[in-house]
Amino acid sequence: MGLSARRWLQRHITLLFRLQLAGGIGVLSVLAGWSFDLNVRNVGAIGVLLAAQLLSVSVAARLFRRRTDGPLISFWMYGNPTFWTAPVAAAALGAEAAVFVIAYDMLTQARIALGVRYLRRRAPKSQARGTALADYAPTYGALGGLLLGLVLPAPDSVDTVVAALGIVMAAFGAMLVGVAWPKRWIGTPQVAITLRGLALHWTVVAGVLAAATAAGVEMPGAVWILALGPIPTSVVSFARLYGYSPRTAATGLALSVAGAIALLPISLTLTS
Repeated sequence: MGLSARRWLQRHITLLFRLQLAGGIGVLSVLAGWSFDLNVRNVGAIGVLLAAQLLSVSVAARLFRRRTDGPLISFWMYGNPTFWTAPVAAAALGAEAAVFVIAYDMLTQARIALGVRYLRRRAPKSQARGTALADYAPTYGALGGLLLGLVLPAPDSVDTVVAALGIVMAAFGAMLVGVAWPKRWIGTPQVAITLRGLALHWTVVAGVLAAATAAGVEMPGAVWILALGPIPTSVVSFARLYGYSPRTAATGLALSVAGAIALLPISLTLTS
């Protein structure tokens, strides 16, 4: 029963992944945009974090431009807001910290749209033009939520829904990772390129955040959990979807989770 169910899920991984993007994460984007508290502190923190991540992605795209999996490794630089950062931040810092992380992820979906565009453009597997609507749905949802918030203030209960739905989407994403995970996923070439990618992932964003903090910019503690956390859970599914190496994606995710656990005491110290 279990094996047959997994085979069915593997045959439909593309559909399931795009349903998660267009349905679950699209709805989460609308709610996050609707409930986001626009103030100087939050906007400033989002601006610094966004600039740091875009710089990291640009450096990765440059360094790995000659590799087939270069766009996939560049996408690693966005970190893991929902599966890792939000639950850890909620446990260590409270629900408000988790909502900030989810709101950042949803409201800056344009950065993800740039990463997805790069993945689609360089994809070894050709993509049907009509699938772009599902792939970019979270970006459209976040913009729609912000516009809704301008005319209709969100009730306080939306924050709770955002936090809960974020955890549900993280769990669904974890299930998709299990479906997309390759049988043979680790080898010397994969470890070598993963270590290079993770070194970049854990230094550029953290360096920019440290410089901003030293300059007097007030940053929420959760940003350090994101900066020193693992790579996106979705990279394994993206690898299957677009034809990149699932082995590289799986190796990167596994080693990044191990590294993030080792770095967790440091990131929690920096949050205080």
